[in-house]
Amino acid sequence: MIRLAITGDPGVGKTTLLLKLVKYLASMGISVYGFYCPEVREEGRRIGFKIVDIAKNSEGWLALVPEKAIEMGYNISVLKKIGRYVLIHDEAERIGKEALALYDINAVLAIDEIGPMELSISGLREAIIKAIRLSNNLMVTIHRNMRDKEIWDLLHSKGVEIVVLTKMNRDKMFDTIINRIRDKMPKIT
Repeated sequence: MIRLAITGDPGVGKTTLLLKLVKYLASMGISVYGFYCPEVREEGRRIGFKIVDIAKNSEGWLALVPEKAIEMGYNISVLKKIGRYVLIHDEAERIGKEALALYDINAVLAIDEIGPMELSISGLREAIIKAIRLSNNLMVTIHRNMRDKEIWDLLHSKGVEIVVLTKMNRDKMFDTIINRIRDKMPKIT
């Protein structure tokens, strides 16, 4: 079984590593479902985050800087603010819940990231918890300051290995994890 949670500082490569692992598993014929949340930049400046369904490649906005949200026609007075971003609740919840509903006992659940933005959307948080409970195999990234006790307890109860990605180990971590996965391949159904 694959049960892995990747954490580390912002910009260290958590998303990059997770997506490389997803691509590797797909090349081995293993189904992967879930979502990832890449940052979006314009003219070198981060304007927000998308949420992308891994299996279907459908996407929507998770969060935007307020000025970009206004420019795109969102009414920011009704949007929840997290840090310097406003959450695009309806899009994020719809895409995230659809991505997590693709549960298959033989597939690997992949989520990037479990953090304050994703967990601030109650329907998405509930879908994340349900998906983790149901999954036999999972790979997730966790925000370095994630404090959700229910999710931590759930990950620990499933025996999830926590990997701290750093600038010092990130170049070797893909191969390290792939070797662990290869050792466990017969156990993946």
